[in-house]
Amino acid sequence: MSFHSENRLDPSERARVPFPRSRRLIPERGSRRRNAVNQLVAVAAVFGVGAGGWGLWLETRDHSDRSASRDRIAKACAGLVDPEQVLDLNGGTARARAGSEEDDSMGDLDTASKPAQCEIYRVGKSGTTHFHFLLSVWSNPSDDFAQLVSGWDDPFGMMGGAAKADVTREAEQTAAYPIGDGRLGVYYGNTAVVKAKCTNKSGGTTSINTMTVAKYSDVDPVTDADRRTIVGLARTAAVRAAKKLGCEAELPALPAELPTPSAKLVSAKSVGGTCGWYAGYIAAKGRGRLPDRALAAPAAHAQEESCLLGVSNEEVREMWPDLDKDEVPNNSLDDVIRISPFWLRTDSYFGDEAREVATAHFGKDQRPLAFGTAGHDSSEKVWWASSTCAGQPAVHTLSVEYPYIGVVQKRLQALFKAYVTDVTARRGCTGLKFPVAATFQPSET
Repeated sequence: MSFHSENRLDPSERARVPFPRSRRLIPERGSRRRNAVNQLVAVAAVFGVGAGGWGLWLETRDHSDRSASRDRIAKACAGLVDPEQVLDLNGGTARARAGSEEDDSMGDLDTASKPAQCEIYRVGKSGTTHFHFLLSVWSNPSDDFAQLVSGWDDPFGMMGGAAKADVTREAEQTAAYPIGDGRLGVYYGNTAVVKAKCTNKSGGTTSINTMTVAKYSDVDPVTDADRRTIVGLARTAAVRAAKKLGCEAELPALPAELPTPSAKLVSAKSVGGTCGWYAGYIAAKGRGRLPDRALAAPAAHAQEESCLLGVSNEEVREMWPDLDKDEVPNNSLDDVIRISPFWLRTDSYFGDEAREVATAHFGKDQRPLAFGTAGHDSSEKVWWASSTCAGQPAVHTLSVEYPYIGVVQKRLQALFKAYVTDVTARRGCTGLKFPVAATFQPSET
């Protein structure tokens, strides 16, 4: 019976029927209230069956989509990661696909002489795609990967970006946190890098490296649970890639806890970890024009570590009246506090990473900072030293922002010496080579 046919009922009768379509499906129960209740129950049951059927169809469709997505991920990423874990990131999705570019799938990964990667996109209800997950694999030695350092490499993301109220309050990325004691690798807010050291050095390869990235982090925050998944995926990929590429390696297990990394700088006078040396230095020598903020990570034995130091707006305003024009050429106070913050950073690299450190020289040939040497790259505002740590090479660098370099020039030699002394003592390093004093003179900048 159609809805329109019910309209032929007596008006008083229609008024007693809450759902006209159901009236003739329900036997009389002796009262209007009881009839109405039974009608409601029956209609609810009909809707329940319909909803159940729809839900079953959706569940079946999602299962089919998820199964196809698992196959796509496994194929694109050469079987190096668990597709289920990839799909479960960022709240989970049943539909995903690999990117369409030539380098968005890594094939069989029969060689790691060049970097290989797979990029996985989340597919929305309307068929639109969104960044989701990235896996990269490369071996050492590598002609494609290097640790680039530069005083022009703004850690606060201001290059070409909008002005911020207090630029040095938070960095664009966290420091490199060690995974456990650091032997397994490092992780950031949205990224993990795991290293499988080859004990057999097959074909001259010393290690296989894997990097996993939560690509959705620009839109949605990466939870601690997802971050642990990202780290676990990197470890799994390293184990499987090492086996495929003939690298005999034993990787430590994941630690029980992974501290939540932060990109927010803290007071320099109380900072610890990889910046603990700086808190001790300014306590003993005074801070003056040196930074009042710091971004550290736990100190461990990872393949890299850093300490980022920044100057707050308040400190810039306080020191500004005492600065000479030659100390901050062509910069105004407004430039510094809004778009060109004062900062400096120390970085150290160990083992394979130390063999491939270079100053950036964007658009030009990079300048290798060779292990066993020390010096200064005036173009990139970088000083470097080197040492040997546990029989492995180490390179230690100091990068200083321009024009801040002119503000703190006189203190840079002692500052860098304090850092290198601390890190080499912590790591049990020997054979230190440090830049000569002349490289710290103003004429060198």
